Amino acid sequence: MKSRNLAMLGIAAVGAIVLAGCSGAASDAPEQDADASITVWVDDTRTAPAEEYAAAHPELKVKIEPVDNTQGAISSRIALATKAGDDLPDVVFLSTPDELSSLLANPVNFPLGLDGDIDQGVLDGFAEGSTGACTFGGTVYCLPNDIAQTVVYYNKPLFEQFGYTVPTTFDEWLALGEKLAVEHPGYSLGTVNARYGLDAYYASSQCELTDSDDPTTVTLDPTAEECTRVNAVVGPLLANGTLSTLDPFDPAFVPLVTDGKMLATISPSWMGEYGIKPNSPTEGQWAVALTPSWGGTDEHVSGAVGGGVWVVSAKSANQKAAIEFATALSTDPEIQSAAPTYPADTASAEKWLEKVSADPWYAEDPSAVLSEAAGQLSPTQGYVRYNTQLLDNFNATVIADAGGDIDAAWATFGEQALAAAKAAGYTVNK
Repeated sequence: MKSRNLAMLGIAAVGAIVLAGCSGAASDAPEQDADASITVWVDDTRTAPAEEYAAAHPELKVKIEPVDNTQGAISSRIALATKAGDDLPDVVFLSTPDELSSLLANPVNFPLGLDGDIDQGVLDGFAEGSTGACTFGGTVYCLPNDIAQTVVYYNKPLFEQFGYTVPTTFDEWLALGEKLAVEHPGYSLGTVNARYGLDAYYASSQCELTDSDDPTTVTLDPTAEECTRVNAVVGPLLANGTLSTLDPFDPAFVPLVTDGKMLATISPSWMGEYGIKPNSPTEGQWAVALTPSWGGTDEHVSGAVGGGVWVVSAKSANQKAAIEFATALSTDPEIQSAAPTYPADTASAEKWLEKVSADPWYAEDPSAVLSEAAGQLSPTQGYVRYNTQLLDNFNATVIADAGGDIDAAWATFGEQALAAAKAAGYTVNK
């Protein structure tokens, strides 16, 4: 509830201002001072590596401030500080990157456009497509820290016991769920609650709900085939119970994992370590596969369920030091290989995967699949100001009506999504 309230506060904070496009604020950038200290806002997870890097580079004169990083907290604080004329941080880490869209709104104009100020080789070093959501009007406004590409986690011995084959298409995924419900009632293919539905299933189909490359414009078309075809898979599996409406960390869902009743799930890359392993710790059980393809093609697309970004302030008096710090924290293989989630930087990811590939918890080395999926991120997922409302509306319609008429529920959701986008100041294109 706290995060939802903060999200609403964030919208209110920027909702009172004119959403007239991004500026990068180059015209009102302060005079640069190479000796100026910089202030960095981070979450709890990033505090230790940030402090260690700052200590190892005293010439940058970095002050690390751990701050509340829940949804809407940072964008609200910066919007209010901007209005009051208070000091602003030079670098922020956003664990909810949708806040970037609020920070880009006039008159906040917090993020610095990084093109031209950062080596193109750095940007090219990130996983393909991972800087797409950071890009507005052709300018990159954030550096991706980690990505949460979806894959299929599956219980390999259970598949062998049941005589099943791991699906490579969503037609096969649907057929698997229908067979599972009949032959092994009570077993599960995971959950589609909130982001685990929209950001995994619908995003992998390239359903356009948040496709935005401008702070005031979004492409949103719930009636497109890329959206409605997902209902033809999700609806029947919700109806027969193989897909759950619960959050995967809900106490009512976790026993399916602990009791060995979850056959597979389409989930972000971090789900294995933080969602499945703690409740299914036996070694040699779980393997990963690419997210199934849609439309009878062999094009595999991954949704992104999570991930954080680094943002440099256009108001910083020492942008060079701020960029150097943000670049190091997002691309240094030594820092990123020790991080808990999959690094967006390709070289860092290769080092990070060395640890994962040697983990005996996996039934087989997952590194090749995770790496391939990292380069398959959906191009239709963008950072928008109404994402919290989108997830709430999805749960209040499609999830709440599970087992009913999913097409009717989706139509209601679509109307609410359009209203939420317009209320957040967007011009909606189809």
